[in-house]
Amino acid sequence: MTAAPLFRSPQAHLEIEGVFIPYRSVGEGPPVLLAHGVLGDLRSLAPVATELSDTVEAITVTLPALLADRRPTRPFGTAGQRDDLIDLIWSLGRGPVHLVAWSFSAHSAMAVAIDRPELVRSLFLYEPGFPTFVADATDRDAVASDMRAAFAPVETAFGRGDSDTAVRLAIDAAARSPGHCDAQPEAIRAIYTDTAPTLAAIFGQTPPIPLGPEDLARIRCPVTIARGAGTRDCYAIVSDAAARLVPGAAHIVVAGAGHLLPEQDPARFGALLRAHLLSAKGQAGPKSRRADMEVAR
Repeated sequence: MTAAPLFRSPQAHLEIEGVFIPYRSVGEGPPVLLAHGVLGDLRSLAPVATELSDTVEAITVTLPALLADRRPTRPFGTAGQRDDLIDLIWSLGRGPVHLVAWSFSAHSAMAVAIDRPELVRSLFLYEPGFPTFVADATDRDAVASDMRAAFAPVETAFGRGDSDTAVRLAIDAAARSPGHCDAQPEAIRAIYTDTAPTLAAIFGQTPPIPLGPEDLARIRCPVTIARGAGTRDCYAIVSDAAARLVPGAAHIVVAGAGHLLPEQDPARFGALLRAHLLSAKGQAGPKSRRADMEVAR
């Protein structure tokens, strides 16, 4: 098929499955790949990359699914995104990476660490949201209920063709704060506007990879799983379950933070990543550390 760029950009790009994936790289050192969530692109975590660029090579990407991701062999969903991340890591040619994933991309990042462990030096997950490995029925029901409360109005607005309202509702729901979207700086609102077409792919995505507790138990690289203390139940429950299931995972609950911390406070998020990278630096193989429910101030 004829490749068409997701966004026209003077930045570098890689072609994967007929789609151009733009990326930016800053700094030198061990490669750290930062994967954005829904309504995001390579700009979303660029300030975090800048925070890290004095000690590592920080790479941000625009992951496929944007502009509805029409690839017939790799339709949008966590499985397609897992394969994209695998191809991206190989195509970058930097060797194994420290993989940082936020929200939607966290499920795919776990699958990469499980299926292709040789590609991942360490894993930092911020608020994964798919509860496939949540075993407790009450917790699963709570996740489903909170997801409906948060995002059913988004789908309704998008279904009637009102993408502007859908975007505002989605961001406000993630932030747990009505009016949050409209109050953001122009640079952040521009990302939301530019990526609004991705909602079509989100609502039509393939079922999530059915990662179970036994799958998370196979992860052997150094792992940190973090969430905000003030985040929604759907993210808190899934994050806490993942932290219990991954052997030796560090579990951080960030005081005064919510789901949008990575874009709201890049310096603080960058500090969390620095601590993770420092801890992972000297580790090889399975780790024994566990910082359960540590509050980062």
